Amino acid sequence: MGDIIDLEQFLTDTWRDIANFVNESAVYIDHAATECLHWHTGGKIYSFFKDAGAVSVYELAMYNFRYAKVQNCKKAVIISTSTNPAFYQRTIKMIIEKNAYDHYIIITAAHPDVLNYDDTVPLEDRMDYAKLKRDVKNWMHSNQQSQDYLVTILFRPIFISLIDNDLFVTPSFNDLLSPLDSTLLKDSEYEIDHFVSLFNSLLTCLNLKEDIYSMGKFSELIAEKLEMLPMAVDRRNNLVGAKERGVSLIFVDRTLDLCTSTSNNTESLLARILCTLSHLPHHCNDVAINMSPLFCDTQFKEYINVPGCLASNDKNLMNMLITKKQKEVLTTTNKMLIDILSTKENLKLRENLKPKLATRISAHSLEKLVNKFKDIDDLHAISESSKRLQMVLGIIQALTSEKTSQIELLISLEKLVLQNIAVSRDSTSVLGQLSNIIKTREKRGLNTDNILALLVHIYALAGTEIQFSLQQEQQLEEAIANAVFEDIIKLKKDTVNSEMSIYQQTLLLFDVTNIETAKETSEKMAKHIMNILHEIAQQRASLHNYTSLMSKSNSQEIVRRIGILQQLLTDMLHPNRFELPDLHQRSPSLISAGFNLFSKGRIKHHPCDNNWIIIYVIGGITPEEVRETKEIISSFNSNCQITIGGSRLLKPSDIVDKILLSSINY
Repeated sequence: MGDIIDLEQFLTDTWRDIANFVNESAVYIDHAATECLHWHTGGKIYSFFKDAGAVSVYELAMYNFRYAKVQNCKKAVIISTSTNPAFYQRTIKMIIEKNAYDHYIIITAAHPDVLNYDDTVPLEDRMDYAKLKRDVKNWMHSNQQSQDYLVTILFRPIFISLIDNDLFVTPSFNDLLSPLDSTLLKDSEYEIDHFVSLFNSLLTCLNLKEDIYSMGKFSELIAEKLEMLPMAVDRRNNLVGAKERGVSLIFVDRTLDLCTSTSNNTESLLARILCTLSHLPHHCNDVAINMSPLFCDTQFKEYINVPGCLASNDKNLMNMLITKKQKEVLTTTNKMLIDILSTKENLKLRENLKPKLATRISAHSLEKLVNKFKDIDDLHAISESSKRLQMVLGIIQALTSEKTSQIELLISLEKLVLQNIAVSRDSTSVLGQLSNIIKTREKRGLNTDNILALLVHIYALAGTEIQFSLQQEQQLEEAIANAVFEDIIKLKKDTVNSEMSIYQQTLLLFDVTNIETAKETSEKMAKHIMNILHEIAQQRASLHNYTSLMSKSNSQEIVRRIGILQQLLTDMLHPNRFELPDLHQRSPSLISAGFNLFSKGRIKHHPCDNNWIIIYVIGGITPEEVRETKEIISSFNSNCQITIGGSRLLKPSDIVDKILLSSINY
């Protein structure tokens, strides 16, 4: 990439700049910004601010403002990613009411152009930062006797978490997902404007001139917004002729391939970890790891309840979880544990350690090694290897989880579905089989959440290639209705607990009071689910080359699922530079824009014309997709650096939540 600054440097510069403002201040930081900093610091957010001189650090959330006022501190730094005016009004006003700060520094990821501070003021008359500053000063004046106070508002592009060197997510846009119905695109306009503004800031900081490509209606809208953004136009005009600073920016709609994102059949251990362990509170990309196996019951009690996580400054650890096969990961982690236990400080343990054959290494053998850490009295010795130990524990807990048998069953069902659909085509009996599985789900160790993810997987796989029979669909709808009804009745009897799934929480929102209402509600929900499934099947109908997710090289080979991202990358990196009719390029000028009307969006340039390609999946990306794309990239020996991004790291239940459940009307 020559002298182009990379994403790591961009993040370092952004957070170093923010750290310069926090000396002798109380810091308030919101969830999305926290998640960005969490990955940047390897989970050491508090240390980051304390080392920069902060007096205290607080979560920026309404329910968290019950604490006593901060003593002996005259400055507050508020770090927020929100564009919601009500959020600033409520939270900042409450902080002011409880404290006596003389100076407020508000660091926001909402550029003045997108901070929708007051919707009642005409767009041309808005002075959003100025109005927010006036309001904060008025609140301070009402709360304090002194007139000597100061308010500073700064924009900083906080929106990226770098997971490994070639993978990033955007916590501020965890919920950004294209609607199945393209007529609803405009409903996300504010969020799109914010997203485009931040992406432009990234390109500005990196001094890049972009060629913008899109695949899918939602991506096309985002590409158009970024192309036409006045600040982006000015930036590109100032970089005319700077070829070495080019980047191909490709946006892809997640909804074009919901099959890959609902699959449990993966080789990536990170995918297994995401499916089995709970997320850290208020995080969408990292998990909470139980650290108690490292300690005796009475030893270091205060540390046992603090969860570990995967975030690390050593990006190679995450890369291993994503790209390496399970056997290789187990071998590497086994060696890692032995190395930690074999230090000079642990001579007694060192004598008892024997090398184990790679074929005999399992999650349980790793667990036995971890138990030896209970014999170490020195907490410092453990903390020095903390990040590696957290990752090892995450692997062990994922592979020994009670959900393992459930996941294995789902993997076998996915394989069965794929072969059945590929062989029998329109005469497939898949839906009939699935109706029977729904009826016997509890005996099989499955729940309705699993079934819903499998349904999305099947309809997304079938697309417009396979037509299911009306009789089988009616049978399926009836089976879904009965399952929902049974779940509603069961929830009424059982005590509500904190481990409830999104699906169970959704059923509770119906507030059903009797059997008749429960029956009616379950039938409506089943019909809604079937309608959504039909929309899912239509998502690739407008594509030319990528309508199918099934591939068979020859008659001897079994059919395999091949994701849309895999197909796109394979064609894009091929030395023959195939035409890519499904990848639309935004026209860089009015003349070429006119020409583009005649070429129906076909690209005239190629993404590989630039030495850096960023592919961003709107709606999120799975670890398995990242593994597959890295495999494809390495097989072509491309000269391009390719970075994969997405709204979040996905697991199947996320798609059930965002696609099937969030659109239900109560």
